This record gives sequence, structure tokens and C-alpha cells, in this order.
Amino acid sequence: MNWIGLLTIVKRENLRTIKIINQVIWPPIISSLLYIFIFGFSLGANFDVGDVSYLVFLVPGLIMMNIIMTSYEESSSSLFLGKFINYIQELLISPLSYIELVLGFLFGSILRSAVISTLIFLVFLIFVKISIAHIFIYLFFLFFVSLFFACVGLIIALWAEEFDNLAVLNTFFITPLLFFGGVFHSIKLLPELFQKLSLINPLFYMIDGFRFSIIGSSDFNVYYSMIIVSVLATAGFFYSVYLFKKGYKLKS
Repeated sequence: MNWIGLLTIVKRENLRTIKIINQVIWPPIISSLLYIFIFGFSLGANFDVGDVSYLVFLVPGLIMMNIIMTSYEESSSSLFLGKFINYIQELLISPLSYIELVLGFLFGSILRSAVISTLIFLVFLIFVKISIAHIFIYLFFLFFVSLFFACVGLIIALWAEEFDNLAVLNTFFITPLLFFGGVFHSIKLLPELFQKLSLINPLFYMIDGFRFSIIGSSDFNVYYSMIIVSVLATAGFFYSVYLFKKGYKLKS
């Protein structure tokens, strides 16, 4: 393993994040606070979901929503920019394996999503009395969900021909699946048909499992959710490495 090369890529990704901090750090924190104030303190102030208030129920979903969107946006924009300005060619001829190249992009995305999710959680602590019930499960979902969507970001960036293509998955798939995946509601509140349909949504298992790690309760067996998420992340990683090794839309 070329640790110097790998860490250099991760460092580069972090420096890129710092340079555009006003675009990638503050917006998710502010938008999450707006959700808390609008849905939590106003609409959800007078009812509970299970054994917790709606405000507490809402917090894990909002954090997971930002983990998903941040990890996808970081890896997809970074790799596509590398293709756009052709610096990816320099990485391809560097003494780095395809696995090390992929890991560099992935770790950069995971680190950014970890930082943003932690900041959001700390800000929420100012307004909501909440703690982490299961720290290992919390870290598990943070890592594997970030890994999966960072891989998805790489795959989409390889496929994309222009910047607008990066927004296709986010607009037509990720955002709708997030809203129907339980960010703002428990599937137990849905009609039976829609409860069954929710089980088809892979983002439901990510949100529901992460919610269990914080509030200690969930709509689905958390261990099954952990298996599903780890399988998706593993498949995404190996497919990303395969596309890099094949040189899909990289070598021209």
C-alpha cells in the first residue's frame, strides 16, 4: 500500500473542502436547523412518535440525510472535476494502484460526511436533549452509508459527460427516496401497502438503523439493516474499483 500517495489524495480532498467551506459546510447545517425549527418546534411540538417526541425522532433522519447527500456530492464532484480539467490523467500514471486511487476519493468523502454530521449533531445538542444510545452502531452506519454513497458518486462521475448529469441521481432518485425512506416519518404511520413499499427502499434501512443508534428504537430489525447496508457498500466498492481498473471513461 502506497500510504504517502493515498494520504496525499485524502489531504487534497480535505483542502478542497476547506477552500469551498461556504458551499459545503454551512448550507447543510443551516438547512438542518430550518427543518428542526419548522417541523420539530412548530408542527411536531404536540405529538410523539413511539416513546420519543417528534423533535427527537427527527434528528437522526436529518443527520443521515446530510451524510448521504454529502458523501455523494463530494466524490462525484471531485472525480468529475478531475476528468473535466484532465488532472485525473496524472493520477492514472502515478505509482498508485486502482484500489489506492478509489480509496483516496472514498476516504475524502467519508471524512467530509463525518465532519458535517458531527457538526450538525453538536448544533442539535443546543436545541434538543439527545444522546447516542449505541455508539458502535452509530459509527457503523456513518461509515458504511458514507462509503456506499461515495462509491455511487464515483460511478456516476465516471458515467457523466457534463456537470448537469451529476444532479440526475440526486434529483430523481436520492431525494425522493430520502423523503419516502423515513427521514420525517415512521413507516408505522403509513397504510399497510405503503409500509411494504417502504421496505423496497434501501435508504429506509440506512435511516432506520441510524435512528436506532441514537434513540434506541427502530421500525425494522437493526441487525438486518446493518447487513443490507454493508452488502451494498461492499458491492459499490468493488464495482468502483472494477470501473477504475477497466478505465471506464478515464482513458482516452
